[in-house]
Amino acid sequence: MKKMIFSGILLLSVLAGCIYDEEPVCDNDPGGSTYLAVRSSYITFPSANDEGEEAESITLNSLRIIVFSRATGRVVTNKVFDISDHTPPSADNDWVVDFSDIVVETKPGESIVYAILNEDVSAVSGKSLAGELNKLSNLDEMNALVNTPLSYAVPLRVQYESDGVTPKEPPFIMSTFGECTIPAGRPIENPYLADLRGPSEGQMGFELDRTMAKVTIESVSNYPMYEGQETDNVATSYIFILKMGLVNVPMHYLWSPNRPQTDGYPVPAYTGSYQTLDFGLENNETFFYDRDWNGNIRLNIDADAYEVEELKDSRIWFTGRASGSNSYSIYKNTLDTNIQNNINNISDKVFPSTYPGGIITVLEINRGNFFTFVEQLYSNASPDDYLPSWYELKEPYTLTPNVTGGNWELTEKNISYYVPEHILSDKKNPTSATKLYVKAAKASIPDEITKEMSYNIQWNETSWGQWIYSVTPGGTTNITQEQMNALWGYELDTIPHPKTGADLVIIRHYWKGAIRYRNGHAEGTLDGVQFANIDSSSDTKEFYLPIRNTPASPVDYNIYRNHEYRFSVHAIEAWAQQTLSRAATGDNIVLQMK
Repeated sequence: MKKMIFSGILLLSVLAGCIYDEEPVCDNDPGGSTYLAVRSSYITFPSANDEGEEAESITLNSLRIIVFSRATGRVVTNKVFDISDHTPPSADNDWVVDFSDIVVETKPGESIVYAILNEDVSAVSGKSLAGELNKLSNLDEMNALVNTPLSYAVPLRVQYESDGVTPKEPPFIMSTFGECTIPAGRPIENPYLADLRGPSEGQMGFELDRTMAKVTIESVSNYPMYEGQETDNVATSYIFILKMGLVNVPMHYLWSPNRPQTDGYPVPAYTGSYQTLDFGLENNETFFYDRDWNGNIRLNIDADAYEVEELKDSRIWFTGRASGSNSYSIYKNTLDTNIQNNINNISDKVFPSTYPGGIITVLEINRGNFFTFVEQLYSNASPDDYLPSWYELKEPYTLTPNVTGGNWELTEKNISYYVPEHILSDKKNPTSATKLYVKAAKASIPDEITKEMSYNIQWNETSWGQWIYSVTPGGTTNITQEQMNALWGYELDTIPHPKTGADLVIIRHYWKGAIRYRNGHAEGTLDGVQFANIDSSSDTKEFYLPIRNTPASPVDYNIYRNHEYRFSVHAIEAWAQQTLSRAATGDNIVLQMK
């Protein structure tokens, strides 16, 4: 869908042609001066809907008018205007750009007039054309220049205004031209209005097309492509998107007018280099595209298991004394009291100065009494002091999955990039066409229950034994030094010195992670299970989906400038196992062009 902008080019000030910082070579033969303006123009560009109510915002930086003598081919006038302060077209101003009074001094006679918008293409191509345009001396040089491709090595993603809807377009170069006979003696108050060739021969004004096309992927989902289409949303629920991008994207683009020029220069088939564009929008932690899915995975569980609990505050603190169970306390500040009462009999392991190089190492004491104290601690705790129970299933156990199919859609929507025009030597052949690349994977159902998953199990039948205190489910009260060391940690703190009152730095050693567990058999269900083995799946498939024009007939895989290619991607069925890891052209994931 194209939106047409009316650009009123009226009369500005008396500005003589052939004046610029770097003077171009002009035809200054005598013959008298006359004045020229260009008749109202149209700038066309895509809009987001058929009504054209969400049209793009055009960026306007500069307007250059160049007049060539038809007889000699030489430059007569070459003038550039800064129009960056002009109000851009919008629905509020009826899509009118008011260039108010732009006029140039020129020579009478048969002429070829060029109008060029946004010649500084550095934001797009990393260079400026201004210098080359300033140096023009004749029409042959102009024809050569407009047919010299510009670099487009880093495709630009479409950015949006604060409303999140209106695209904020870079300053793409646009150009057009026309042939006319400029009459002599036209005053500045009534300049000759050049009618540059418009959208049609009978239409007044001239047309400027954006030199880029735009590709927009509206959505990726497993929803049906059309109402009533039969799909298997159980099978397609397993499909995740790992990568997306575009391939066969031209690295150069032409800024010549999008029609045959005076001497006949049709837009040629592209023969330059291609680049691959990776959207790179997958989740950096999961390595696949986030999606919203309304299905469900339920696991029915039948297993021998451990029920495991730990206290909400399960840290056991070192008291500073190395005498049996008196070495431990559930109270952090017992160490402070002991230091205040008898600093000389406190273990030197609570003072950083006793550690060589200040490197604090594991405190190893009284492991034989550790669980005696732990059992006392647990037995005195109230039920509210415990964290929620978690469960460890004992091998072998039975997990029976039940998948309720649902629809999913990627959270990334309206992925949109500017791409160069791409004219093929055979527009019916998709081999070299610009394509959407999609790498998809089939996930699997988890075959184990993690600690985090176990919190949400709904048990239907259970039978549990007595509580046992240990460091691991299934462990005993006999703790090894290595196990106890694994529970150790410390905090640095500062308290008043008991004698001087100065700051005294101490080490608060603690042990954390002791648990209690009980044996039993349980049957239950777990809902809301997430798919597993997504980015590591061995069942993957790559799709190369050529972008085409609509309607589908006649077939046309060209990418045309100033067109927007909007489509959605639908996973309507899962691929067969025998095709895994092979590239596909879209039989199972289908592009719908809108």
